[in-house]
Amino acid sequence: MNRFVLQVFLFLAFIPLAILVGYGVLVIAPIFCCFLAINSYKFNNYKEMYIWMAFGGLSFMLAMYMLGVL
Repeated sequence: MNRFVLQVFLFLAFIPLAILVGYGVLVIAPIFCCFLAINSYKFNNYKEMYIWMAFGGLSFMLAMYMLGVL
């Protein structure tokens, strides 16, 4: 098989995998921010907790928009 054809095929096979990983990161990001906010609350660091809550809300809205819910 021609090396160029093989490289094109592998590149095209990588695109769906990259999309899947990207959507996985979008779904996991709000959950990760939630755990960081809980950890900040345990240590009575309320300023950091509110920052993580805001970042988690923003990432949640972005995930909903990218997944086509909003």
